Amino acid sequence: MKTACFIPIKANSERVPGKNFRPLNGKKLYEYICEHVKQADVFDDVFVDTNSEEITAYAQQMGFHTIERKPELAQNTANGNDLLVHHYLQFPQYDYYFQLFATAPYLQPETIKVCVEKLTGSEEYDSCFTATENHGFYWLANNPINYRPGILPRSQDMLAVVEETTGLYGICRSSLERYRCRIGRKPYIHTVGKFEAVDINTEEDLEVAQYIGRVVWGYTAQ
Repeated sequence: MKTACFIPIKANSERVPGKNFRPLNGKKLYEYICEHVKQADVFDDVFVDTNSEEITAYAQQMGFHTIERKPELAQNTANGNDLLVHHYLQFPQYDYYFQLFATAPYLQPETIKVCVEKLTGSEEYDSCFTATENHGFYWLANNPINYRPGILPRSQDMLAVVEETTGLYGICRSSLERYRCRIGRKPYIHTVGKFEAVDINTEEDLEVAQYIGRVVWGYTAQ
């Protein structure tokens, strides 16, 4: 059984310019997930897909393989499914494919280990992803999706809404080949807390991550 981890880290970012290179409590954003993957030490091979010379050099120093990002997959129209299918077609020899993101800096090595072990150690699941479980009052397009306003429940009694953290995904080769999607039909959903669920997509997210890093890990912002 062979596992591969793919970490996409592109140089450009539309909403947060230079996002992956931005400092976060003393480190560049892209360094966090690379360090945590190395500390987890559960993958046979780790690939960093990038169009940055700096990140390429860093990944190689970490002992990772590197992939030159295809220009069409560096556009904002490309998504995680496109990337993972592309990686599978390049490297079809693995039994399990994992995708982790630099925008999830606080995803911990232990969580990575648990997800890999859960997916690879059981035939019950064909895929996995990290998520938060939220007990709140949720609406979509002016319609409530998990409660009836006329029968107001206690929040702790409400049906939880599961939200992907977009930090980690994993899938077996047969399901990836069949569905061309990073989530299969029998996913294991690994719930994480708000700390690990931090996802950097806006300037505000970066500010929140700075604060959480100082409070939780005692980092000093630089």
